[in-house]
Amino acid sequence: MNESIRKLKEAADNNKLVVFVGAGVSANSGLPDWKELIEEYRDALEMDKSKPISSDEYLKIPQYYYNMRGFKDYYDIINKVFNKNYNPNKIHELIFRLAPQHIITTNYDNLIEQEKEKQGLLYDVVCEDKDLPYTPNGKLIIKMHGDLKRKNIVLKEEDYLSYEENFRLIETFIKSLFVNHTVVFIGYSLGDYDLKLIINNVKSILGKHFQKGYIINSSDQGKRIFILE
Repeated sequence: MNESIRKLKEAADNNKLVVFVGAGVSANSGLPDWKELIEEYRDALEMDKSKPISSDEYLKIPQYYYNMRGFKDYYDIINKVFNKNYNPNKIHELIFRLAPQHIITTNYDNLIEQEKEKQGLLYDVVCEDKDLPYTPNGKLIIKMHGDLKRKNIVLKEEDYLSYEENFRLIETFIKSLFVNHTVVFIGYSLGDYDLKLIINNVKSILGKHFQKGYIINSSDQGKRIFILE
């Protein structure tokens, strides 16, 4: 534990710390997690609620609803879930106290941006590829799964399959950070689908040169640090 903390502090001091923020952080502000959002689509489709959602259905359920009802109805459900007054929580504050060079999130909400404004910090927000050239401050908040207001979120099966095409520059930039930055994940579980996808993609490129990352359990406010290999 002490060695992990030392490594994270050293990375922050050298402007080499990158923090990934997952749904577990927003959940502390009352937002639904990925599973709860998928359940909204399942209910709208009037599927059998007594059967648990299998892992391969999580992407297919919103895709099926989208195919049936179209773009507007699909986004109406998302807006119904997220269009409420949510505020940043203590974990958002602590993330910025880590002084990361970049913050990358798979969340769609604006809680990180709210906390950035609250603290008066200069981070440029990137929600799509065309935002990257307009980042004068050198510190980024990258919403790698899109933004609610831009209506470009990554949720259904089609979004994941076409991610490389739709977020080409963002994906390349994020992968490059694993080469010479220390990466810590906050608000993810060890079995999180997005976490596995990110790690496996990078490890397939770097192989044995993959630098170990860290995952901090947001449910106990960072008291446990796990090493990702």
